[in-house]
Amino acid sequence: MSQETFAEKTHQESNFWNNATKYASASKDEPFVEEVAYMMVTLHRTGA
Repeated sequence: MSQETFAEKTHQESNFWNNATKYASASKDEPFVEEVAYMMVTLHRTGA
C-alpha cells in the first residue's frame, strides 16, 4: 500500500468515526447507537 493510499484510507476512517460519533450523540436512533457502540468495543477488544 502506498503512503498516499494509506493516508487517504486513514483520513476516510477518521471521518467515518467522527461523523458516527457526532450522529450518535445527537440522534435518537437507538439501533444505530447500539451498533456503533458494539463496533467500537469489538475493535478495542481485538486491538484493531
